[in-house]
Amino acid sequence: MNKIRTYQHWFFYLLFIASLVLSWYFHKDSARFNNRNELWSDRAGYYIYLPATFFYHFDARKMPSDLDIRTGGGFSLDSLKNKIDTKYTYGVALMLSPFFLSAHLISLITGFDDENGFSMIYMRMMALAGVVYLILGLWLLHRFLIGYFPAKISLFVVFIIFSATNLFYYSLIDGMMSHVYSFFLFALFLFSLRNFQISHEYRFFLLICLSLAVAILIRPTNILPGLCLFFWDAGSRAGVMRRFKQFMQPRYWLTFPAILFLIFLPQLIYWKYLSGNFLHFSYRDEGFSNLRNPRIAEVLFSPLNGLMAYTPLVILMVAGILIMFIQKKQNRWLVASLFILVTMVCASWKMWYFGCSYGQRSFIEYYTILAVPLAWLITKVFNSRFLLVKTILFFLIFFLIYSNLRYTVGLYRFDRCYYGSTWDWDYYLRSFERAGVISQVHQIKTYKNDFENLALCPVVKPSQIFTRSGQYSIPCDKKSKKTLLYSARLYEFKSPLPKIMDVDVWMLSPGRRVGNAALSCNFIRNNIPVFDDRKKLTTAVTAPLMWTMVSKTFIIPDVNDSSILINLFIDNPDGSLLYFDDLSIRFRYNWKMAD
Repeated sequence: MNKIRTYQHWFFYLLFIASLVLSWYFHKDSARFNNRNELWSDRAGYYIYLPATFFYHFDARKMPSDLDIRTGGGFSLDSLKNKIDTKYTYGVALMLSPFFLSAHLISLITGFDDENGFSMIYMRMMALAGVVYLILGLWLLHRFLIGYFPAKISLFVVFIIFSATNLFYYSLIDGMMSHVYSFFLFALFLFSLRNFQISHEYRFFLLICLSLAVAILIRPTNILPGLCLFFWDAGSRAGVMRRFKQFMQPRYWLTFPAILFLIFLPQLIYWKYLSGNFLHFSYRDEGFSNLRNPRIAEVLFSPLNGLMAYTPLVILMVAGILIMFIQKKQNRWLVASLFILVTMVCASWKMWYFGCSYGQRSFIEYYTILAVPLAWLITKVFNSRFLLVKTILFFLIFFLIYSNLRYTVGLYRFDRCYYGSTWDWDYYLRSFERAGVISQVHQIKTYKNDFENLALCPVVKPSQIFTRSGQYSIPCDKKSKKTLLYSARLYEFKSPLPKIMDVDVWMLSPGRRVGNAALSCNFIRNNIPVFDDRKKLTTAVTAPLMWTMVSKTFIIPDVNDSSILINLFIDNPDGSLLYFDDLSIRFRYNWKMAD
């Protein structure tokens, strides 16, 4: 037993050291006030509570007037109302506070300028926080799993979840996002729940309530694991009823609301300061706008941050759920239900791909629960008599680890947004080529843009009035007489260069007036046009308020200069009101047939 505990301790010790080294490597070139540092955009929005509390006392006029702009717009400063406005709750800041105070103490002792919470010392301490909560979360998950599986299986599962999922990215590269903290809280919740069910000690129930309350504060949808309180290891309907009766005792049912209120009280006070009301929906125009039409297929499979497209380990987790049903394991219905529920929640959110993300980041905290079916799958295979099955699983897991680490380091370390459309598999494959996961043999054959990915959207404000698919289309009017749809350098294409570009795009006109609008393609060298082709859209409208496909073909000139820029755009000199959606481009590399 002591020998087992020793190698478990060494495992987490070495994992901690490796994570520190990797975190330092990923952040060694970070500078203040750019999109590579730890305190930028959403991360700054989570963090701002700390400097606002300890340095500025929530007085916006004491802050540098452009601090919100220099930190990427994660929060805003309202100098007229003297408010510091962030849409995020203070949950992440609460968990970062020990590291923030440590950074402040280091600044005082060493005499370094603390720069009101935005110096490099604070940035480095925030990166350390992600590593610490990562290792603590993995250790708690291991302690939870060994209640059901051998220690070796548990350690193997923990290592796979660390290295073969986007948890790696959101702890060591983007550790200021909320997910590694929710992951830790979920692991603490499960660990405490398991120990409470065994010992019935009240201290473990307090940890259950505390971890769940802070998780809900960070993200209200984190209330879903609360179902485990009543159903985890309940065994039967009678077991569930006993669990309900147990929690109906005053010492239990009064504890959680009390802890939840104390945890939320500072947030309520902040909302009162910000809006004048104790309850405030800070996400404004965001919400569950896809509730009637959840984007389930996109969330699970889309090349735009789809769960299984970027974390194929989840396929093994789902296979583990099936094994749990086949073998009639406890908690099978609960695990399957939670997976379906979190999928529905993500698919119903307005921005279902969650912006500039590496995969479906909202599933990261749920890897703690999905670790159970993964462990059942691995146990089943390792207990198999067939060596070939074990070998296949081992090499599959090795490849998943390799591809995740290579993709993370090779691409998302340098480019944190995905600039592909919802179902653009051609761009998806090229992204793996650029990251070095697969060999670079893929020619550019297609380009698609359904204008759902706002990082790829050619206009600042896409339209939601008329859409052919999804939520957005591209409006053209007097304010946007030239709207760029596609742009690329010839050197992005492999030799031989394409000869023809076939373009399909859907167009809608509220009336019959199109004017001189045209689909145009020009070729530019050193900012000087060398070739221009303009296809009028006059005959494209068949009826008002109906989507019509516009199909045009452009010849790509035979040039030897790979620096030439190809631009495809809507030329609308009269300012006619038009809407465009679902752009599709096909490149032909010979004159006879499409590739």
